[in-house]
Amino acid sequence: MNRFSYILLYGSLATALVGFHAGGGNGGEVADRPPAGDAGSAAASLEYPRLDLRADCGAVGDGVANDTVAFQEAARRIQEAGGGTLVIPPGTYLVGRQDHTPGRYPFYQATPIFRVQGVKFLRIEGRGSTLRLAPGLRFGSFDKDTGEPYRPPAMPFVDHSYAAYVGHMLHISNSENVVIQDLELDGNIGELIVGGQFGDTGRQLPACGIFLHNNKNATIERVHSHHHALDGIMIGWYGLKEGDPAAPHTLVDCVFEYNGRQGLSWIGGRGLTARRCKFRHTGRALNGGTAFASAPGAGLDIEAEDSICRDGLFEDCEFVNNVGCGMVADSGDGGYSRFVRCLFQGVTNWSAWSAKPGLVFEDCTFHGSIVHAFGSDDPALATRWVRCTFEDRPWEDGRRPYGKFLAELNGNLQNVAFTACVFTANRCRGMWCSGEGFRLTDCVFTHRFAELPPGQFQTILRGGEITGCHFREEFPDSPEARWAIIVDGSRVGRGKPTVVDGPRVRWGGSQGPVGVIAPTG
Repeated sequence: MNRFSYILLYGSLATALVGFHAGGGNGGEVADRPPAGDAGSAAASLEYPRLDLRADCGAVGDGVANDTVAFQEAARRIQEAGGGTLVIPPGTYLVGRQDHTPGRYPFYQATPIFRVQGVKFLRIEGRGSTLRLAPGLRFGSFDKDTGEPYRPPAMPFVDHSYAAYVGHMLHISNSENVVIQDLELDGNIGELIVGGQFGDTGRQLPACGIFLHNNKNATIERVHSHHHALDGIMIGWYGLKEGDPAAPHTLVDCVFEYNGRQGLSWIGGRGLTARRCKFRHTGRALNGGTAFASAPGAGLDIEAEDSICRDGLFEDCEFVNNVGCGMVADSGDGGYSRFVRCLFQGVTNWSAWSAKPGLVFEDCTFHGSIVHAFGSDDPALATRWVRCTFEDRPWEDGRRPYGKFLAELNGNLQNVAFTACVFTANRCRGMWCSGEGFRLTDCVFTHRFAELPPGQFQTILRGGEITGCHFREEFPDSPEARWAIIVDGSRVGRGKPTVVDGPRVRWGGSQGPVGVIAPTG
């Protein structure tokens, strides 16, 4: 998706710019330590301290005082104990700080907010509280000597001495048995002072609500992470190989919206489950009256970086109204995810971009065109849609969904399958599916696009096998036009018949047959 490896950007920045201890400072991040020992679990929480952010760490929580130091103190004490519970009483906690030391680069140096690594138990109880990024922090490229916004002469631009970033609110690495509950994380994107671009496109710099990497058994429940300059949440495991064991992560009843780059970036791991989560409105937040976005701008980006992504499961989730795709799997050794009863709605971009292996969609709904599929001699790796619904239904404000077709698939489509799916084309064409080896089985197409010029095609199905499908039409009584279902190189399977209602949409050409289509394979 034409963006730099986050490992390269973040690792280089952290090493070159920021000492991640409570005072910030003089450059040189302490390298992540490997987890020590094998003891400890959620059941052993009594072994670790339980801290109240106000009573024990001095936070105010009035939305005015900056409570960064209190979160740093909590992280320090939990780090020293090897684990712990942090209770955040109800309130609004202003966080985030940038310091300037003459002669040191970059001009604005971020201090961490809450960062721990290598702990065996961590529980953060939000109690409905809010962490809000302090207004006036810088994000993007700023002149290393003057601190003024800097516009790079060309992209990509990765001179770290010009980089200003806010860091991640909750940064947890190499840890186990992590639980984060009942918390709002507000990145306050509208109050950032924005500099020039940094990275390959947009502003690819640390600014997530939650950043989890190389953790085991992490659960995020009822978290609302929004208006961050980068991602609502990023989950990764660097260096993971195919034979490595699972490291489960679970998201439940969470909302990730109005973030600058992604709702969720999954950049490595085995065993990510999301239930009843919303990944929406990426790139829609405003800063200075202008939408703030960096590519890919997706609800969910599955993009393994120096790793693999395996065993994803998304149930009853929403991926809607993102400036980029609802879901994109296009780069790295990833894909391998199952989506069940999910809603995808593409308003200005594809609802789903599925170019990697092992993607399965069951009982999902798509409003806005899908694009790409992964074909393979192994059916388990080929993209599959089962009992899914596709319709060009308008967005809430009446905008038409993205795309000229309900689905656009080309290239190697071996074993790509649509089974018992329903396609309803109101003001677009039905499907463009052109590539050897796909299968349509027991699907229903309804064509309603009467504005299409006579003689053109409503649907193209080239090179596949079509069995038991029903092609319906619902046009006003007045048009006398005829249109085609182009089927060059496709076979009609035996068994349950394939039927074209007609009379206006016809099999093979605008003058072709209607009714039961004779099997050819």
